[in-house]
Amino acid sequence: MPEIAALFATAKEELIPLDGRNKGVIPNWLEGRLIRTGPGMFDLDDFSVNSYLDGMAMISKFDIKDGKVTYSQKMLESEAYQRAVAARRPVYAEFGTRAYPDPNKGFLHRMFSTLVPTDLTDNNVTAMYRIENEVFAASETCFVHSINPETLDKKERVDFNKIAGTMFLSAHPLADADGTVWNIGSSMLTGCKYHVVKIKPTGSGKAADALKEAKVVATISSTWKTCMSYFHTFAMTENYIIFVEQPLLINCMKLAQIGIKGKALKDTFEWTPTEKNRIYIIEKDTGNVIKTKFITEDPCFVLHNINAFEREEQIVLDIIAYPNPSCLEKFTLTALRQNEFNNNDLSQTYRYVIPLVRFVVDITEDENLITIPEFEGSAVRRGDAVVLKPQSMAEPGLELPTINPRYTGRHHRFFYASGTFDTGYYKNAACKMDIETGKMALYKTGSRTEYCGEPTFIPKPDINTDEDDGVVLIPVSSGDITKPDYLAILDSKSFQELARAEFDTKFVQCLHGTFVPLL
Repeated sequence: MPEIAALFATAKEELIPLDGRNKGVIPNWLEGRLIRTGPGMFDLDDFSVNSYLDGMAMISKFDIKDGKVTYSQKMLESEAYQRAVAARRPVYAEFGTRAYPDPNKGFLHRMFSTLVPTDLTDNNVTAMYRIENEVFAASETCFVHSINPETLDKKERVDFNKIAGTMFLSAHPLADADGTVWNIGSSMLTGCKYHVVKIKPTGSGKAADALKEAKVVATISSTWKTCMSYFHTFAMTENYIIFVEQPLLINCMKLAQIGIKGKALKDTFEWTPTEKNRIYIIEKDTGNVIKTKFITEDPCFVLHNINAFEREEQIVLDIIAYPNPSCLEKFTLTALRQNEFNNNDLSQTYRYVIPLVRFVVDITEDENLITIPEFEGSAVRRGDAVVLKPQSMAEPGLELPTINPRYTGRHHRFFYASGTFDTGYYKNAACKMDIETGKMALYKTGSRTEYCGEPTFIPKPDINTDEDDGVVLIPVSSGDITKPDYLAILDSKSFQELARAEFDTKFVQCLHGTFVPLL
């Protein structure tokens, strides 16, 4: 059983940066800020939220400069946070916790309101990303917050429903080498649809200027009239956007009534394993959607894509997949506070190869279309669809995958991931996976009470370095309150620890972050 209960207590703010105690030598070229977000406040007087994912967002930061590291963390003063503090209950529906009456809204409003974008939470607990030179905290709704990277103060709230007509939005936008940012959102007010959003850089360094030019370049109708797929992320290559429509559905009729019926967001989910995952390929240049129907051989639930790239008129897509969405139940707060973390239905690391077939009628049935000789999966025509079978790449149990950011959308060889709280193969560890050789290197924390967060790859400043030439930053949290949490700094080639900075505080259990170089 993992010792994790102490990691899910309401965290305290650290507004004055704490100095880390170094062990080892931090490379002198490493300078910047690792800014992360995650749930930090779970308790409001006598009330506790139901899920770890429902906690109020706290932004944290490691500042690295001159071989030293400091750490700070601060609550994100979103509307969801401010109103929850006033009401002593969440007043927006979160993932696993219903909305409670807002003392600032009258009885008639609560009785007759239906879901509109303004009723969605802006509790940005999930991810951090950059547009131009600005940093944003995000979740999966249309609301994101720009963050001051020095003070961690909230700057402004941005509403993507006003910008692009999306009620929900992937927490993980992706950026081309030229700074163009892509994202996928969804809407339901005029029918269930998915929208590909393009945000071109302006050169001003100001996100507001780029957001003024944001536009929807493609719209895809949901396979289901009254439901749309849940999605957390997507993938892209140099020329294509790849969107996985999966059989974890959001019932939009239920979603519209969550306020009236007192339901949490997860109460609108419906797992339909009789359906398969459908993969859409969208051309970046034109916004055209390739008409061929690509489906997976078996249904799966996907939270995170690793990367995608083009090879020989095929798209290679690497993902972390689960046999079903039961993994979301692992984050029930009462269970975590009793040191329970369910290891059933572990994640799988899959590689799919998708042939860029444009006219399926011209393809012979049951013939493997994949031309990559080392690939062990398949893609075959069956009826009006191309059915995809993946290749497994690693032992089950990995999550929070990352790569060298310079290789986003390009042919990559390595990825890095965490075992999080898994008690199996990746217990108290993070890993580096060499896809080409199949070899894996593990970083073991050395203690059964220490757990690795999301790895972050920082390439060396020289642009001519190897793909795995840099460092990997891993925040490590101890379930033993007498032991320090620390930031581990690993040599990315050997995957051995170069240094660590220890702190006398407990890190927020963050999901994702972004590294911002010092300007």
